[in-house]
Amino acid sequence: MNKISGKIINHNESFFGELVFDENFIEISKISSHDQEQIIIPGFVDLHCHGGMNHDTMQGIASIKKMSEFHLLSGTTTLLPTTWTNTFDKTFETLDGFNDILLNNGSNNILGVHLEGPFINPAKLGAQPPFAQTPSIKFIQEIEKIAKVKIVTIAPELNGSDQVIDYLSNQNIKIQFGHSLADYSCCKSIMSKYSVGFTHLYNAMSGNDHRNPGVLTAALNDGEYAEIICDLHHVSEPAIKIAHKCIPKLYAITDSIGAAGMPNGLYDFANVSIEKKDDLIVLKDTSTLAGSVINMHSTFINLYKMNFSLQEAVAMTSYNAAQYINENDLGIIELNAKANILVLDKNLNLKEIYLNGKKINE
Repeated sequence: MNKISGKIINHNESFFGELVFDENFIEISKISSHDQEQIIIPGFVDLHCHGGMNHDTMQGIASIKKMSEFHLLSGTTTLLPTTWTNTFDKTFETLDGFNDILLNNGSNNILGVHLEGPFINPAKLGAQPPFAQTPSIKFIQEIEKIAKVKIVTIAPELNGSDQVIDYLSNQNIKIQFGHSLADYSCCKSIMSKYSVGFTHLYNAMSGNDHRNPGVLTAALNDGEYAEIICDLHHVSEPAIKIAHKCIPKLYAITDSIGAAGMPNGLYDFANVSIEKKDDLIVLKDTSTLAGSVINMHSTFINLYKMNFSLQEAVAMTSYNAAQYINENDLGIIELNAKANILVLDKNLNLKEIYLNGKKINE
């Protein structure tokens, strides 16, 4: 059993308190503000992450474990390893054994998988490999046999998408529009029937043209949840703030790839050649962004520097994402919730990480 105290920050409140916890929170009590140096927040929830420390989801289970360990050390206590668009055989090979990880999820931060494709528009690949496919229920069903699928990114304008979207909804798998050239009416029609999120908002989607509204318009005008990369390369600060005003439960993701945590240079992940230039990742010999190298702690800091309050930063890095995937005991400090918490100093440096009540960075 653990006991810590400090200024506790949730998405909707802050107070000086003392926490008693093992795997879950047992007691939460308010105290006088005797320890103003220490800040306690929920662990970060990252629903879109491809890799880190030279490990990538598409390299298989061993690499998935390594990348999750890397991101845990920067405070990500809940992670959805995310696939690149690829063939069925490669995707199945990559995820074979994934559910064995989940059997021991008390000792790791992996909750399930996010399939970014392959049901995306080949004209809007971005940095994705050229393996876009026609939407297929059978593809999803076969992957479900070996991996807990939590989110699927899909382009709703593709033939066959309606049937797949209906199947995903019935399976309680989250549907996200992304890598799409859909128009507003296509998006709105589906959103009238299903709960829909949006993949890396602003990027790889039809825009907010005032005469030809697209996916971005649907997100800003009608969306409840959307993910956004806050490395300030993929989306500018004003655009992030516009999204925050428009979308009630906007949440941050890293979209980090295997070059995160690595030196500058050339790398190859999922048959995609990329170049790392400090905190920027581009396709080799181009200016096309190819994912990020940011972590969730740096994302939290960026949000605070953009003048989001600490409560808003917690909402965008923890609470909203947990709510989106219906994990109500994550992303919040309250009785009986999972004791996934981060201890920060007054400058927001990361001091301690607790995963399911266990201190992991000793």
